[in-house]
Amino acid sequence: MGIILFVVSYIFLNIVSSALYVGFLLLMFRVMKKTFTMNEEKWTGLFKYKEGLGLRFMMIFPFLITIAVMFPVTIYSLNLINFEYTVLGYLAVIMLPATILIFNLPKLKA
Repeated sequence: MGIILFVVSYIFLNIVSSALYVGFLLLMFRVMKKTFTMNEEKWTGLFKYKEGLGLRFMMIFPFLITIAVMFPVTIYSLNLINFEYTVLGYLAVIMLPATILIFNLPKLKA
């Protein structure tokens, strides 16, 4: 029963983590658009800055915020199901989005 509960909570936490990342990413785009009155030329300049470094920072910054937000949420939810290794569970929850980001980020071209 403990394994099934962990797998269900793992899937749920991964879905929440991915949705939170996309939400932070879209929020960052919206805030930048409103703050700097971004148009097509400004976005292109940002994304092509130093061969795509601007685009990479735009993708990594929301991920770091997601990691910071998901840490207490994951620890709390794994403590609710009495999972012994909460930090290892947190690392397992973060590893799936992190590996997807690590393998797909170099492929991004601006």
